Amino acid sequence: MTLTLCGRGVEAVLVDYGNTLMTVSRPDAELQSAYERIAAHLRSEGINSPPAAVLLRDVHDRVENAFIAHQRSGALEEMDLVAAVTRAYSDLGIRVKPALLDELQSIEQEAWWQGVHIEAEAIPTLQGLHALGVRVGLCSNAPYRVRSLLDQLAYVGLLEHLDSVTFSAEVGWRKPSPRIFEAALRALGSDAASTVMVGDSVRDDIDGAQRAGIRSVWYRAHTGPDSSRSHVLPDAVIDRLSALIPLLQGSAELSAARQE
Repeated sequence: MTLTLCGRGVEAVLVDYGNTLMTVSRPDAELQSAYERIAAHLRSEGINSPPAAVLLRDVHDRVENAFIAHQRSGALEEMDLVAAVTRAYSDLGIRVKPALLDELQSIEQEAWWQGVHIEAEAIPTLQGLHALGVRVGLCSNAPYRVRSLLDQLAYVGLLEHLDSVTFSAEVGWRKPSPRIFEAALRALGSDAASTVMVGDSVRDDIDGAQRAGIRSVWYRAHTGPDSSRSHVLPDAVIDRLSALIPLLQGSAELSAARQE
Protein backbone atom coordinates (compact mmCIF):
# COMPACT_ATOMS: atom_id res chain seq x y z
CA MET A 1 0.00 0.00 0.00
CA THR A 2 1.28 3.46 -0.91
CA LEU A 3 1.15 5.89 2.00
CA THR A 4 0.42 9.51 1.19
CA LEU A 5 -0.10 12.90 2.78
CA CYS A 6 -1.38 15.87 0.80
CA GLY A 7 -1.25 13.82 -2.37
CA ARG A 8 2.45 12.90 -2.13
CA GLY A 9 4.01 9.60 -1.14
CA VAL A 10 5.43 8.95 2.32
CA GLU A 11 8.42 6.63 2.69
CA ALA A 12 9.82 7.84 6.01
CA VAL A 13 8.63 9.45 9.23
CA LEU A 14 10.57 11.58 11.69
CA VAL A 15 9.06 11.77 15.14
CA ASP A 16 9.71 13.98 18.15
CA TYR A 17 10.49 12.47 21.56
CA GLY A 18 9.26 14.59 24.48
CA ASN A 19 5.49 15.13 24.62
CA THR A 20 5.12 12.94 21.53
CA LEU A 21 6.47 9.46 22.20
CA MET A 22 6.78 10.15 25.91
CA THR A 23 6.12 12.53 28.75
CA VAL A 24 8.50 13.11 31.65
CA SER A 25 8.15 14.10 35.30
CA ARG A 26 10.96 14.96 37.70
CA PRO A 27 11.98 11.83 39.68
CA ASP A 28 12.94 13.58 42.93
CA ALA A 29 13.77 10.49 44.99
CA GLU A 30 15.93 9.02 42.23
CA LEU A 31 17.77 12.31 41.71
CA GLN A 32 18.50 12.59 45.43
CA SER A 33 19.83 9.05 45.42
CA ALA A 34 21.91 9.76 42.30
CA TYR A 35 23.54 12.77 43.92
CA GLU A 36 24.32 10.77 47.02
CA ARG A 37 26.19 8.41 44.71
CA ILE A 38 27.86 11.35 42.99
CA ALA A 39 29.01 12.84 46.32
CA ALA A 40 30.39 9.46 47.38
CA HIS A 41 32.13 9.04 44.03
CA LEU A 42 33.77 12.45 44.33
CA ARG A 43 35.03 11.62 47.82
CA SER A 44 36.40 8.28 46.58
CA GLU A 45 38.44 10.32 44.10
CA GLY A 46 39.89 12.40 46.93
CA ILE A 47 37.65 15.40 46.23
CA ASN A 48 36.04 17.23 49.14
CA SER A 49 32.37 17.11 48.14
CA PRO A 50 29.52 19.04 49.75
CA PRO A 51 26.38 17.11 50.76
CA ALA A 52 24.22 15.58 48.04
CA ALA A 53 21.47 18.15 48.56
CA VAL A 54 23.91 20.98 47.85
CA LEU A 55 25.19 19.27 44.70
CA LEU A 56 21.64 18.65 43.53
CA ARG A 57 20.74 22.31 44.00
CA ASP A 58 23.95 23.97 42.82
CA VAL A 59 24.84 21.64 39.97
CA HIS A 60 21.77 19.81 38.66
CA ASP A 61 19.13 22.47 39.31
CA ARG A 62 21.40 25.32 38.28
CA VAL A 63 22.16 23.64 34.95
CA GLU A 64 18.52 22.68 34.38
CA ASN A 65 17.48 26.29 34.96
CA ALA A 66 20.14 27.44 32.50
CA PHE A 67 18.80 24.96 29.95
CA ILE A 68 15.21 26.14 30.45
CA ALA A 69 16.35 29.74 29.94
CA HIS A 70 18.24 28.71 26.80
CA GLN A 71 15.18 26.87 25.51
CA ARG A 72 12.91 29.85 26.14
CA SER A 73 15.35 32.23 24.45
CA GLY A 74 14.60 30.64 21.11
CA ALA A 75 18.29 30.17 20.34
CA LEU A 76 18.90 27.68 17.54
CA GLU A 77 22.43 26.69 18.53
CA GLU A 78 22.36 24.07 21.27
CA MET A 79 23.82 24.99 24.65
CA ASP A 80 27.10 23.46 25.78
CA LEU A 81 25.82 21.41 28.69
CA VAL A 82 29.25 20.03 29.60
CA ALA A 83 30.61 23.57 29.94
CA ALA A 84 27.64 24.56 32.11
CA VAL A 85 28.12 21.55 34.41
CA THR A 86 31.86 22.18 34.61
CA ARG A 87 31.23 25.79 35.68
CA ALA A 88 28.70 24.69 38.28
CA TYR A 89 31.20 22.29 39.87
CA SER A 90 33.99 24.87 39.59
CA ASP A 91 31.91 27.45 41.48
CA LEU A 92 31.71 24.90 44.31
CA GLY A 93 35.49 24.68 44.30
CA ILE A 94 35.46 21.29 42.56
CA ARG A 95 37.62 20.63 39.51
CA VAL A 96 36.35 17.62 37.62
CA LYS A 97 38.36 16.03 34.82
CA PRO A 98 36.42 15.16 31.65
CA ALA A 99 36.39 11.38 32.23
CA LEU A 100 35.08 11.76 35.78
CA LEU A 101 32.56 14.38 34.69
CA ASP A 102 31.23 11.95 32.08
CA GLU A 103 30.75 9.31 34.79
CA LEU A 104 28.89 11.78 37.00
CA GLN A 105 26.64 12.86 34.13
CA SER A 106 25.84 9.24 33.42
CA ILE A 107 24.73 8.68 37.03
CA GLU A 108 22.52 11.77 36.90
CA GLN A 109 20.92 10.93 33.57
CA GLU A 110 20.13 7.36 34.57
CA ALA A 111 18.08 8.76 37.44
CA TRP A 112 15.95 10.63 34.91
CA TRP A 113 15.00 7.37 33.20
CA GLN A 114 12.60 6.75 36.09
CA GLY A 115 10.68 9.89 35.16
CA VAL A 116 10.04 8.85 31.55
CA HIS A 117 6.52 7.67 30.72
CA ILE A 118 6.11 6.15 27.26
CA GLU A 119 2.83 6.90 25.49
CA ALA A 120 0.66 3.79 25.36
CA GLU A 121 0.29 4.06 21.58
CA ALA A 122 3.93 4.90 20.84
CA ILE A 123 5.40 1.43 20.29
CA PRO A 124 2.33 0.01 18.46
CA THR A 125 2.45 3.02 16.11
CA LEU A 126 6.17 2.59 15.40
CA GLN A 127 5.61 -1.13 14.81
CA GLY A 128 2.70 -0.38 12.50
CA LEU A 129 4.77 2.03 10.42
CA HIS A 130 7.54 -0.53 10.05
CA ALA A 131 5.01 -3.19 9.03
CA LEU A 132 4.05 -0.89 6.16
CA GLY A 133 7.67 -0.51 5.07
CA VAL A 134 8.15 2.99 6.48
CA ARG A 135 11.52 4.00 7.96
CA VAL A 136 11.19 5.79 11.29
CA GLY A 137 13.69 8.18 12.87
CA LEU A 138 13.73 10.18 16.08
CA CYS A 139 14.49 13.91 15.86
CA SER A 140 14.65 15.60 19.26
CA ASN A 141 15.93 18.67 21.06
CA ALA A 142 18.00 17.39 23.98
CA PRO A 143 21.36 18.84 25.11
CA TYR A 144 22.24 15.92 27.37
CA ARG A 145 24.92 13.23 27.15
CA VAL A 146 24.14 11.38 23.90
CA ARG A 147 25.24 7.96 25.19
CA SER A 148 22.83 8.29 28.12
CA LEU A 149 20.02 9.38 25.81
CA LEU A 150 20.53 6.31 23.62
CA ASP A 151 20.68 4.12 26.71
CA GLN A 152 17.45 5.73 27.89
CA LEU A 153 15.74 4.87 24.61
CA ALA A 154 16.87 1.27 25.00
CA TYR A 155 15.76 1.18 28.65
CA VAL A 156 12.22 2.36 27.84
CA GLY A 157 11.94 0.00 24.87
CA LEU A 158 11.95 2.49 22.00
CA LEU A 159 15.41 2.12 20.49
CA GLU A 160 14.71 -1.21 18.79
CA HIS A 161 11.77 0.40 16.96
CA LEU A 162 13.80 3.29 15.49
CA ASP A 163 15.91 3.23 12.34
CA SER A 164 17.82 6.37 13.32
CA VAL A 165 18.18 8.74 16.24
CA THR A 166 19.15 12.41 15.97
CA PHE A 167 19.59 14.57 19.07
CA SER A 168 20.46 18.27 19.10
CA ALA A 169 23.30 17.50 21.53
CA GLU A 170 25.09 15.64 18.75
CA VAL A 171 24.23 18.01 15.90
CA GLY A 172 24.85 21.22 17.84
CA TRP A 173 21.64 22.81 16.54
CA ARG A 174 18.09 22.74 17.86
CA LYS A 175 14.78 22.48 16.07
CA PRO A 176 13.50 24.51 14.26
CA SER A 177 16.95 24.95 12.70
CA PRO A 178 17.07 23.28 9.26
CA ARG A 179 20.47 21.86 10.22
CA ILE A 180 19.04 19.31 12.64
CA PHE A 181 16.39 18.26 10.12
CA GLU A 182 19.07 17.83 7.46
CA ALA A 183 21.09 15.70 9.88
CA ALA A 184 18.01 13.63 10.74
CA LEU A 185 17.25 13.01 7.06
CA ARG A 186 20.84 11.90 6.45
CA ALA A 187 20.73 9.56 9.44
CA LEU A 188 17.44 8.07 8.27
CA GLY A 189 18.56 7.80 4.64
CA SER A 190 15.54 9.69 3.36
CA ASP A 191 14.82 12.92 1.52
CA ALA A 192 12.60 15.79 2.54
CA ALA A 193 10.05 15.22 -0.22
CA SER A 194 9.17 11.69 0.94
CA THR A 195 9.35 12.32 4.69
CA VAL A 196 6.81 13.48 7.27
CA MET A 197 7.62 15.02 10.68
CA VAL A 198 5.33 14.26 13.63
CA GLY A 199 5.59 16.33 16.81
CA ASP A 200 3.88 18.40 19.45
CA SER A 201 5.62 21.77 19.03
CA VAL A 202 4.23 24.09 16.38
CA ARG A 203 7.44 26.14 16.37
CA ASP A 204 10.01 23.35 16.58
CA ASP A 205 8.35 20.44 14.80
CA ILE A 206 5.83 21.97 12.42
CA ASP A 207 7.36 25.26 11.34
CA GLY A 208 10.87 23.80 11.49
CA ALA A 209 9.97 20.82 9.32
CA GLN A 210 8.11 22.91 6.77
CA ARG A 211 11.07 25.29 6.43
CA ALA A 212 13.19 22.22 5.68
CA GLY A 213 10.72 21.10 2.98
CA ILE A 214 9.22 18.31 5.11
CA ARG A 215 5.48 17.81 5.50
CA SER A 216 4.24 17.92 9.07
CA VAL A 217 1.67 16.31 11.35
CA TRP A 218 0.89 18.15 14.59
CA TYR A 219 0.30 15.82 17.54
CA ARG A 220 -1.54 18.07 19.96
CA ALA A 221 -2.49 15.75 22.84
CA HIS A 222 -0.07 17.51 25.22
CA THR A 223 -0.13 20.97 23.67
CA GLY A 224 -1.56 24.06 25.31
CA PRO A 225 -4.40 26.04 23.71
CA ASP A 226 -2.15 28.96 22.74
CA SER A 227 -0.41 26.85 20.09
CA SER A 228 -3.61 26.62 18.09
CA ARG A 229 -3.41 30.38 17.49
CA SER A 230 -0.15 30.10 15.59
CA HIS A 231 0.03 31.30 11.99
CA VAL A 232 1.88 28.08 11.15
CA LEU A 233 -0.45 25.53 9.53
CA PRO A 234 0.50 21.83 9.73
CA ASP A 235 -0.44 19.50 6.91
CA ALA A 236 -2.53 17.45 9.32
CA VAL A 237 -3.48 17.25 12.99
CA ILE A 238 -3.87 14.18 15.18
CA ASP A 239 -4.93 13.86 18.81
CA ARG A 240 -3.80 10.22 19.16
CA LEU A 241 -0.65 8.58 17.84
CA SER A 242 -2.73 5.65 16.61
CA ALA A 243 -4.42 8.04 14.15
CA LEU A 244 -1.16 8.51 12.23
CA ILE A 245 -1.25 5.26 10.24
CA PRO A 246 -4.87 5.52 9.00
CA LEU A 247 -4.13 9.17 8.17
CA LEU A 248 -1.23 8.17 5.94
CA GLN A 249 -3.25 5.28 4.48
CA GLY A 250 -5.93 7.75 3.46
CA SER A 251 -8.59 5.81 5.39
CA ALA A 252 -8.99 8.39 8.14
CA GLU A 253 -10.65 11.75 7.86
CA LEU A 254 -7.93 14.36 7.33
CA SER A 255 -7.89 16.63 10.34
CA ALA A 256 -6.04 19.48 8.69
CA ALA A 257 -5.55 22.76 10.49
CA ARG A 258 -6.45 24.54 7.25
CA GLN A 259 -9.91 22.98 7.44
CA GLU A 260 -10.58 23.81 11.10
